[in-house]
Amino acid sequence: MKKVLKTLLIIFFISFPYEANAISPGPFIKAFKGLGKLFKKGADEIPDIGKKIEDLRGGNIKSGSKIDETISSSSNIDNTSSIKFNETTLFEVENLNRDKLLEAHNIKKNKRMRDADQLLDIIDSVDVASDVAQTAAIVPFIQTEWQGRIFKSSSYFNNPSVEKRILIMCESNLEDFYFTALFDKKGGNWFLLSGNFTNKNPKRYYIRPMKRQELLVLKDLDEYLYFSNKPKGIKKYPTKYFIINNDAKFFFEKNISEKKDPDLIINELLNKIEKSSFSCKRTL
Repeated sequence: MKKVLKTLLIIFFISFPYEANAISPGPFIKAFKGLGKLFKKGADEIPDIGKKIEDLRGGNIKSGSKIDETISSSSNIDNTSSIKFNETTLFEVENLNRDKLLEAHNIKKNKRMRDADQLLDIIDSVDVASDVAQTAAIVPFIQTEWQGRIFKSSSYFNNPSVEKRILIMCESNLEDFYFTALFDKKGGNWFLLSGNFTNKNPKRYYIRPMKRQELLVLKDLDEYLYFSNKPKGIKKYPTKYFIINNDAKFFFEKNISEKKDPDLIINELLNKIEKSSFSCKRTL
């Protein structure tokens, strides 16, 4: 079997250069990954391997083949998980009352009825009432009284008009983000909540999902909404910044050093978002 395998590999790689310009490399890669499983079945099935190589060279590996099914099985599982996550998120935002939804995003009970000008619970594990939290580096950049202007002014988000809540899904190359905005005009309470699902390429990358939390609104304009997660320390800045513009384009920036302040990050995001292929859509 080893000699047969070596011979076939030599034939494969000799043949490849002459076909490379005419055939997309996709079928070669998919089929080659699947060949290993064929050798495990025994010598009596070796004649079929020749047919597989001919199909491979001719670009005739079809989506219904066992090889392609093996390669795509992992992505099917990921898609199923993504659909389930989306359905659960949509159900929660649509059916849970305000308190239950805030509870699901770890908003403390005594923070749910805050006045519009009251500071948020701005730092992980630090109560906003403490004097320490009041001096946090992020405080001067936070807009506590925000109106969700982007959701009301952009045609991508305001049909139907936003009343009490809106759910946005924003897609990037590696992560799917869900953002929920809750409005209480009478009480003057505004909340922007998060949850994200990472499923784009789990075999090559591991990205720790951002936990559900209240996000910090930094700029609330008709042109864009600029926001971040909570910093992890008094002297630290947030680790993730996000922007959604009125064309429903989306971009985010990681602040690994936690030293860049929001004014520096927003300039970078505004330069990048116009060229961005990431976008958002309203799902509720």
